[in-house]
Amino acid sequence: MKDLLYRGRLEALEINFSFGITSALVNDAVVRHDCGPASAHVLGRALTAGLLCSATLNSNERLNLRWQYEGHLKTVLVDAGGDGTVRGFVSPKDLSRYAGGAAEVYGEQGRLTAVKSSEGDVLNHGTSDALRCDVIEDLAFYFSVSDQVETGMSIMIGFKADTDQPVSLCQGMMIQALPGCDLETFEKLRGRLERSDGCRRLMARASDADSHLETMINELTKDICARPGLFFEACGTPRFQCNCEREKMGAVLRTLPYGERMSMVKDKEDVTISCQFCNTRYVLTIDECTRAWNNQPL
Repeated sequence: MKDLLYRGRLEALEINFSFGITSALVNDAVVRHDCGPASAHVLGRALTAGLLCSATLNSNERLNLRWQYEGHLKTVLVDAGGDGTVRGFVSPKDLSRYAGGAAEVYGEQGRLTAVKSSEGDVLNHGTSDALRCDVIEDLAFYFSVSDQVETGMSIMIGFKADTDQPVSLCQGMMIQALPGCDLETFEKLRGRLERSDGCRRLMARASDADSHLETMINELTKDICARPGLFFEACGTPRFQCNCEREKMGAVLRTLPYGERMSMVKDKEDVTISCQFCNTRYVLTIDECTRAWNNQPL
């Protein structure tokens, strides 16, 4: 099953939705960051959530999401674009080293910050408490409270014992109420999407059928709306893509204190810098470092 991203509307119910299959993308991210199983679960769902949100953006817009917690899980950062590109990381990358359940992983306090931008200019930003002990539930809560857009979201991810292809499946759906939506009906749909056995079974199952999305919508709306008025269209192909490059590493070098720079010059050793978003490693000679400190191209 290829990765895909759709956005659409249930016209009879006044509900927007997005649906994505992100298995290959999440696999790429998990392998790049060498994530342990627990961290891979968190990062994969967060990246998919970012992409579901990006389906509402214009092609030149981006959404930056940062979850910060006080438990063993410290930070999850996702940067998703309206063009289908996404990048991100989780810290620490191996939560499996820490014992304890969700309460210890997330802690008692958390914060979610969202920044929407276009070509570098901030369009809007907001924050909310992140206390649900789940990155997806905390994100849905953010939209419902900070943006005042009732939101429901469900993302399922599965793994297999393969170091090169650890992600067997990842797919998810987000629904959001439009101004004319009946909120009692929306609450029924949200509960069904997030908790019903039927929706969860479909979300946990791979399918190459062209009707997979329609099957999901039928399961979601059965006994609630016989003719939901389904409309959908494809968005940009989802892919993990970072905008880091060798030349940008000069800006990183210029943040180093003077004393540390002098030590590097004295040792004459190559310097290795890793991009936090994609874990790409850049090895720079001391001559390149010197050029960067003098504001010259690498």
